[in-house]
Amino acid sequence: MRSGRWHGFSTRRSLLCAAAAGLLAPAGRARGAEGAASAPERLNLLFLGDSLAQGLFLSLSPVLRRRPTPRLINGTLHATGVTRTDEHDWSSVTRDLVALHEPQLVVFWIGANDFRPLVVREERVRHRFGTPGYAEHYARRVVEMTGHAVHAGARVLWLGLPNMREPQFAGAARQLNAIQQAAAASAGAQWVDTWDATSDADGRYLPSVPVQTATRVFRAEDGVHFTGWGYLRIGALLFDTAAERFPELAPGLGRLTEA
Repeated sequence: MRSGRWHGFSTRRSLLCAAAAGLLAPAGRARGAEGAASAPERLNLLFLGDSLAQGLFLSLSPVLRRRPTPRLINGTLHATGVTRTDEHDWSSVTRDLVALHEPQLVVFWIGANDFRPLVVREERVRHRFGTPGYAEHYARRVVEMTGHAVHAGARVLWLGLPNMREPQFAGAARQLNAIQQAAAASAGAQWVDTWDATSDADGRYLPSVPVQTATRVFRAEDGVHFTGWGYLRIGALLFDTAAERFPELAPGLGRLTEA
């Protein structure tokens, strides 16, 4: 099964390599002579999540600000997570930000700080990571977050956690991905898997990738986050998935091209 998933990622390699060059093609105003859908005047793209989403937003902003249609909105906050509503209530924040900005596309990427106990303030209970109580309440919060965006009329992409250098974190990330994917999909989000894109052919953590005749680092030193160039690779995967799942947004988002 591993080889099949890796082959699926390899078919998108040309798109990902385009991000390596940092080149994003201008969004076409029309898709054909048949009067097909044209790019909207403005496409609000809201990023929500922790430092992973923050890094993605900051890396894509310099590239996309040169284009007339996408408007990137930063709703991220580092050092936060789904587990601690007493510190930052992502369900309420999502509800408020989608009402304020009316995005056409919402991107969630969160979970790097969620291997700690989940706090349920109403019950005055803490559920340890890996327990049924943790999974139940975490899934409920993911459903709420996704639901706020979907009910506001936005398309939703939920990025899964990447492979991580430390085996303990990698194993925990896999568990959290399973919870997030099932909950987000049940509420109407499209899942964007990043695991294969951050793993080698044997499923091991991948810190760098070959680019033409060289090898380029795309993961940060902490083994969790990405370099700026690495975030562009994830951005390529994101845009590829958005165009595939939401073709009506493709003209506004544009596409990646070969360098």
